[in-house]
Amino acid sequence: MKNIATFFLCCLCGFAWAQDMPPLQAWVDQHPQWRDHKPELAYVANRCASAFDLVGNHFAVHATLDEQRRSANIFLNHSDTYVRVGYFLSIKQGFSEAEALETYNTINSTYAKWIKDNLASTGEVMQAPLSEDVDLCLRQYRNTQVMVRELELEFATNKPASADMIQNADNKLDMAILQMVWAYIKSETEAPKDFPMPQVVVDATLPVNARMVFQFPSPEQPDNILQIGVSPRTLSAWSRGMVSWAAGHELTHYAFLMRENGWARQDKYTSTTKHHCNPDFIRLTTGIADLISDQLTNGKDRLRMYSEVFRSCSRHPDQ
Repeated sequence: MKNIATFFLCCLCGFAWAQDMPPLQAWVDQHPQWRDHKPELAYVANRCASAFDLVGNHFAVHATLDEQRRSANIFLNHSDTYVRVGYFLSIKQGFSEAEALETYNTINSTYAKWIKDNLASTGEVMQAPLSEDVDLCLRQYRNTQVMVRELELEFATNKPASADMIQNADNKLDMAILQMVWAYIKSETEAPKDFPMPQVVVDATLPVNARMVFQFPSPEQPDNILQIGVSPRTLSAWSRGMVSWAAGHELTHYAFLMRENGWARQDKYTSTTKHHCNPDFIRLTTGIADLISDQLTNGKDRLRMYSEVFRSCSRHPDQ
């Protein structure tokens, strides 16, 4: 009971700070053992992820110097690393997906205000207190990379690989894993037990920036084929686990669309809901990350899958 009380105290503290956010250095000074307490570590990681993401995106859009363009790429990469720790630990320490997203959005709105105020007063983004937060996060980045590896090991599965997993070890588009994921999705969305999975095809015609796409015929695009298209570039660049998670993400889109349309086959489908920031969608795609990671012996993609769950919402909220 003492540990539970301590955890909830930390959570409440995190929410309070997020709503009235001091400079990060002031928060760290008041929590000197933050690296040793996962709820506090998650809070710092979420703040750094947000700061790097907003500043990186600003430089990417408004860069006038090569140095700013380089900084944009560095900051966005750093943000992805911090999200792997922040969102993952938030969930593992007891936050719901909706609570984790709410905390991040609150932090994001504060940093967005700081950026707006800095631009209005000086015309420069990197002014205190934002610049000081970014500097602290830069100093902690190497430690965060180590933390990612430590968390991968801590949450890695040690169970023997099944015969199917061994047989398909070299197959990036592993249908045995996808069937397992589809069964999980059907159970969670209360789909008819015999409802079929859509075809999953490798599609070399996908745009360069499209890694994997769920397509369906709609009033706007009536000629679309109901399928999941996978770019061959994705199969080359991504691991087996990440390919499987991304396909599971698209299968969740499919299940949500079918549920919205009464699980009935139609010539054209309508969709009025946004999926990526739907707490149930986030919960399912987070569950898929654990399901896949638990099946792949020595899989090291669990944290990356978690970060993709979160990034789907933060970067593509209208989908």
